[in-house]
Amino acid sequence: MEKTKVLILGSLAFDYIMGFKENFINAVSIDHDKEEYQSTVTADSRHQFFGGTAGNIAYNLGLLSIARVSLFGSVGNDFERLGYKDHINKFNNIDLMVEEYDNLFTAACYIVNDIKANQMIIFHGGALDKCKDLDLSEKITQPNEYVFAINSTQSVEAMTNFSIQLFDLGIPSIFDPGQVTPLFQKESLLKILKRSDILIGNNHEINQIKEKSDLDEESILGYVRAIIITKGSEGSQLLYKDERNKMFNMKIPIASPIEVKDTTGAGDGYRAGILTGLTLNMTLIDSCRLGAIVGSFVVETSGAQTQQYNIEQVKQRFFTTFGYTPGELEKI
Repeated sequence: MEKTKVLILGSLAFDYIMGFKENFINAVSIDHDKEEYQSTVTADSRHQFFGGTAGNIAYNLGLLSIARVSLFGSVGNDFERLGYKDHINKFNNIDLMVEEYDNLFTAACYIVNDIKANQMIIFHGGALDKCKDLDLSEKITQPNEYVFAINSTQSVEAMTNFSIQLFDLGIPSIFDPGQVTPLFQKESLLKILKRSDILIGNNHEINQIKEKSDLDEESILGYVRAIIITKGSEGSQLLYKDERNKMFNMKIPIASPIEVKDTTGAGDGYRAGILTGLTLNMTLIDSCRLGAIVGSFVVETSGAQTQQYNIEQVKQRFFTTFGYTPGELEKI
């Protein structure tokens, strides 16, 4: 049986982006001796976006329209009221498998940017905190249909539980701890790595994992089949071992966008490209290159789920960037 499904685990959230035309330094009063803090910020702009790692990944998979997507998570009473549900349901290849909690709000991230590009961020987990109580086996009746899952950023407890459930269901997984990497303890980190197939993170996150686990990259590859390191404008890096235990280190350049408006969600677009490549049975290096292509479309608009592109544009940019198109992608 040909596997065409991917499972997305992670956060679904509303992003509220605001602008402040002054410098935060001039708006903050701190008395360290008295432990007193005061700050008054009057934002001059406010934009609401659909966000969260799982939502961002799923949105790009919806645009690519190749994999069958199961989007799993916990949301609050505002998920439908504020339009997120309809926003996702417009994609015919996405199955929304979320638990809705009437007494909670969907996770929200409030970000204020000042004139120096400093950020003030407040995150409210809300219904996202309920993910730790969810059981994949209650939702997934045919796990053999899934080519891959991504276990992306949410609470340590939820990610740990999901790693066990995915392993028990026999679904290969990508471990993507993201911003919560500092919260992992060595023991839980090693347990998840043992149950994962691919580790992905940015330079800082991978270095934190190495420090916390007391493992170098070669040793981590004794647990997972590959490590993918994202490096923003410097591209990305793929590390893996072949059947003879020889280690390879492949550099993947970025794909040039038409313009860069907002880099928010570019990494999630990259992950959607990898999952699409794996669904098409492309090599891991070609899947990472496809990730670079998808990420380049994300940065061309403001917000992580506002970009529009199709598979023909993806194929054209892949050829322009790398000088060839993988056969698995060409035949679509």
